[in-house]
Amino acid sequence: RSTTADWHTYNSDGDFLIVPQQSGLWIQTEIGRMAVSPREFCVIPRGVVFTVNILKTNEGESEKFARGYMLEIFRGHFQLPELGPIGSNGLANARDFLHPTAHFEADDAIKNTACVIINKFGQHLFA
Repeated sequence: RSTTADWHTYNSDGDFLIVPQQSGLWIQTEIGRMAVSPREFCVIPRGVVFTVNILKTNEGESEKFARGYMLEIFRGHFQLPELGPIGSNGLANARDFLHPTAHFEADDAIKNTACVIINKFGQHLFA
């Protein structure tokens, strides 16, 4: 891929569930941005534009590669499960989940940078 353009993508087919296994991910969406570490997961809703980068380590350098899993759901959306018989102190409370932090970049250097948006529609990629 070219380094002179920002590459972004969105999925018109369904929601994405991203689970990093090795190395954390820095995910920037139109909603905001978030760091997703191994043993955490991220849900990107259908139609939301996003970019995924490898998270920088404590030394300030990013890893050479990352590994993980990506799942796509075509019908409906990912939802929190019901709490069930365990009760209100049981599984998957809404307060246990994080959300992106709103962010705005007003950098003049990126105003004139080329941008490529890749759309996944009907199991095909379009730029």
